[in-house]
Amino acid sequence: MASYMLDMADNPFDTKTANNVAACSTWLVFNHYYTVDEVRLSKAVTCKKHLLCPVCAKIRAVKQAIKYMERLDQVLQEKPNLVPAMMTLTVKNGPDLTERFKHLADSWKKYQNRRRQWTKSNRGFNELCRTQGGVFSYEFTKSQAGWHPHLHAVVLLDSKIDKHQLSEEWHQITGDSFITDIRKLKPNKTQDIADAFLEVFKYALKFSEMDLEDNLDAYHELKGKRLQGAYGAFWGVEVPEKMTDDLLEGLPYLELFYQYLNGKGYNLEKTVKRDSHEK
Repeated sequence: MASYMLDMADNPFDTKTANNVAACSTWLVFNHYYTVDEVRLSKAVTCKKHLLCPVCAKIRAVKQAIKYMERLDQVLQEKPNLVPAMMTLTVKNGPDLTERFKHLADSWKKYQNRRRQWTKSNRGFNELCRTQGGVFSYEFTKSQAGWHPHLHAVVLLDSKIDKHQLSEEWHQITGDSFITDIRKLKPNKTQDIADAFLEVFKYALKFSEMDLEDNLDAYHELKGKRLQGAYGAFWGVEVPEKMTDDLLEGLPYLELFYQYLNGKGYNLEKTVKRDSHEK
């Protein structure tokens, strides 16, 4: 991607972005706390361009999933009657990414507003009103049929959603799509919950399924736009901006320096044993 961007760059901003992507994760430093056998990422060179860089996208997704899993545990302890579920909403494919994204985002906003109106006035009930909170993100793929934006959300249900009614309501709002999905998650199965949150927070763009030209076009169209959100019981979760891990205090560790070499992958360049009080 960085090489492609440098070839295509026609302004200083794109050149700088390409150089940042090229340098991303070329150095990683891990602390191995050998007395408890835990490893934490302590230092890293990152570009924070998650729409271009799969490494930054993965780190970001995991950090978000961890924080929202913590909130889910807290909510279910207070309200054990709520049931987590995975919801997907789509719109029809189209050639214009900006137009299709706006259509999806506006449709979702309208559905949320109808739910909000019901919570305030107890009028205009719809299937989304059965959710006591949710966290969502937009995802974009492309095929011969054009751009396909869709929404993934983990929601908290206080009663069972009628799948057919959900589909009808969504079609009435979008005018072009009745394809929806809702499936319950099992709170006692940690992997199922983790997979659901990672589905929500994974790459907005599927790098492996998109060529570089489309990926770069999507970046230019989507950068700066709000691609995630939360409401209700999931509102207010704070995810740290830093790309490194929280470190353990009071423990000795091995500091492991890895460098990425083109064609060879990561190589352990240096190992330093450090006391917990050393900096």
